[in-house]
Amino acid sequence: MWNHVCRTALILTALAVPAGAYEASSLPYPPGTTVTAADGYLYEASKLTEGVWLFASPEPFHVQPYGNVVAVEQADGFVLFDSGGTPAGAARILDMLASLSPKPVKAVIVSHWHGDHINGLRTIQQRWPQVRTIATNATRRTLTDPKVARFMPTGDTASDDAIRRNLEGAVGHLRSQAARTDLPEAVRAGNAQAARELQHYGQELLGGAMLVPAEGFDDRLLIDDPQRPVELRFLGRANTDGDAVAWLPKQKILGSGDIVVSPIPYGFGSYPKDWEATLAALKAFDFKMLVPGHGTVMKDATYLDRLSSLIAETRAKVAPMVAQGLSLDDVQKQIDLSAQAQMFSGGDAFRSRIFDQYWRQPFVASVFKEAKGDPIIQGGG
Repeated sequence: MWNHVCRTALILTALAVPAGAYEASSLPYPPGTTVTAADGYLYEASKLTEGVWLFASPEPFHVQPYGNVVAVEQADGFVLFDSGGTPAGAARILDMLASLSPKPVKAVIVSHWHGDHINGLRTIQQRWPQVRTIATNATRRTLTDPKVARFMPTGDTASDDAIRRNLEGAVGHLRSQAARTDLPEAVRAGNAQAARELQHYGQELLGGAMLVPAEGFDDRLLIDDPQRPVELRFLGRANTDGDAVAWLPKQKILGSGDIVVSPIPYGFGSYPKDWEATLAALKAFDFKMLVPGHGTVMKDATYLDRLSSLIAETRAKVAPMVAQGLSLDDVQKQIDLSAQAQMFSGGDAFRSRIFDQYWRQPFVASVFKEAKGDPIIQGGG
């Protein structure tokens, strides 16, 4: 049974398990521990077009994701859209960039505040101290909010201990689920893989420290270049209150951050009505490639249409229940998104559970708040 506690900056769904109910090794791993692809996943580089690279996890779906990173080579350095899921992940990206060109990283844009997109920022700044660090002003404000900052690694012992306990609790729960013989094999295997990924994530994350981007924008910001200019836009609230997108007008490549995530979208702390409008604005770009926050590159708007329909259908189902005076618990029990779960999970039993955990429960909560006129607060409030 997956019990959702909170959406942390780690993109980690915390699982409610009693302390001491399992055995879990301490995190992080000792120095020198060898991590393989079976323990988690590492960034792989692929060339999107001349001078534009994507760094992404080798599979399209992970319980604990690392955000996609786009690198754009300009005349005087690289511009990165997002910073990597962990300090170690960012270091690997920088090493791969160094093998492509000796140019510095001149700017990093953080698409939104979630940890798997910002946790590599300080590592990049340490390697390239003159780098510009950029986000929407809304994201910068959110990152300074104690409700959000308490989930972020700071390098402080107490902060790391809290994150370690959170991770170890999730790892222990996932291992116990993987050992249950009464669950379908696909669910057991998914839980086992998720446990390995979180273990690996903890090794890479702890000891890092979140960095708030120094530079902000409200509407748009241009990082100009003769061959590969990068236009930054804020199209409206969607998955968070400050989702930035990156547009390469000459290459017609669009980076969406977590406004678009596949194969299972994330619904935590989102703004349902605004999200529909923001997706419509995304579709208005004449893109040849769309790089989602997680998942594989898209060549058309098919998935955007599917996601828009999912949002609209969920809102349409919840609104009448709220009008009838039902509580959130009652709405969660009565709403039926089984057809949508089938579509996004492809019928996979484990992914269907993740759809329920990452989309249905948190997004229905946001739609419920929206319908009642209650505020949606980043970090859980």
